[in-house]
Amino acid sequence: MTVLDNISYSEALELCLKNAKPKKTHQNIYINEALNRVLAEDIIAKRNSPVFTNSAMDGFAFKHSSDKKLKVIKTIYAGDKYEDFEIKEGECVRIMTGARVPNGLDTVIPIEKCEEVTDEYIMIPEIKKGANVRIKGEEIAKGDVLIKKGERITPEIIAMLVSQGIVNVPVYTKLKIAVLSTGNELKEPWESADEEEIYNVNSYAIEALLKKFGFSADIIGLIPDSLEKTVEYIKTLKNEYDVIITSGGISFGDADFLFEAFKQNGLKEFFHGIMVKPGRPTMAGIMGETFVFAMPGNPLSSYINTFALAIPTLKKLSGADKYYFQSITAVNKSDFKVNAKKDHTILGYYENGEWEVYNGYKYGSGMLTPLIKSNSLMLLNKGKDLIKKGEILKIIPFDAGFGKNKFTFN
Repeated sequence: MTVLDNISYSEALELCLKNAKPKKTHQNIYINEALNRVLAEDIIAKRNSPVFTNSAMDGFAFKHSSDKKLKVIKTIYAGDKYEDFEIKEGECVRIMTGARVPNGLDTVIPIEKCEEVTDEYIMIPEIKKGANVRIKGEEIAKGDVLIKKGERITPEIIAMLVSQGIVNVPVYTKLKIAVLSTGNELKEPWESADEEEIYNVNSYAIEALLKKFGFSADIIGLIPDSLEKTVEYIKTLKNEYDVIITSGGISFGDADFLFEAFKQNGLKEFFHGIMVKPGRPTMAGIMGETFVFAMPGNPLSSYINTFALAIPTLKKLSGADKYYFQSITAVNKSDFKVNAKKDHTILGYYENGEWEVYNGYKYGSGMLTPLIKSNSLMLLNKGKDLIKKGEILKIIPFDAGFGKNKFTFN
């Protein structure tokens, strides 16, 4: 064992994040390919928004005064281009939503708020100066930072970029991720498996989880339980991928060669083993320029640790400046016991402000049903032996968003 085999879960997460350095390479891509990519540079506004002072309503534009009766001298439609013209006191123009407000006018009253409307004049009540007028540059001024480096590009950001006429955006190069599993007992899902063999659940579960959070990965296949073959296989992969995620073969049994294979390829581990239930046999480190996660062989703990440790780390590696899961608070519905000497990753179901642990926290790390029946995860530091009904807990929904604030454990 290494000196880091008793590390806490929160320490493991922080070590992963501390060592996750975003890729330096980036590329320019077209706007319709940019969804979920991460900006590699600040985007500067090319124009004001609004581009010109315009009306927010269909109505009448005028210079604010004490006059209640205003003469209608002109009609202006959205898209009209016109030379500036003089508007005398006591006059107004009929104006449509989005049309440019003539110079010198500062207020728009909606048609339905007028006391009387004819083709020649209107009668208006008292109205606040500046009402219903969108001032040039009031939202965004030309030269402002529009979107900051590190932001994940959302549909809303795409709308903003297009409004500026920006169609090519600089983004970090996508991470190349390899996913593989170890074990002679494993079979691929299209193969026949006897009662002493199991299917390669972890690779497909991990790949699907990565895809859910915007990453693409290659399922490489299976590594047999042979140190020599594993060393050669890892040597090939580290030259092709930014991240390698494995499952199984990282414990301390006679047939667990994976850690040694990584070490022979130059691995510098951050930790090898976490004092957590479930999921202790977990390792992370860096091998040259390749980030390595070695997850447990049991499918439930492999999935949970990929979710809670790898996903935030991959967010940071991809250049995102928001990589901490955002928790929500919930009222615990029933008592359940835990081991006070360990940290815990605990599955449960959140609904209407309440959270209930799955099956009283009585399930094994080789099961999959707890994952299917849960929609959230609670991370607990050691020190407690009983979680009481009515306690306020912090939980991470499986579809949680990300923020800059550090996640705090229960």
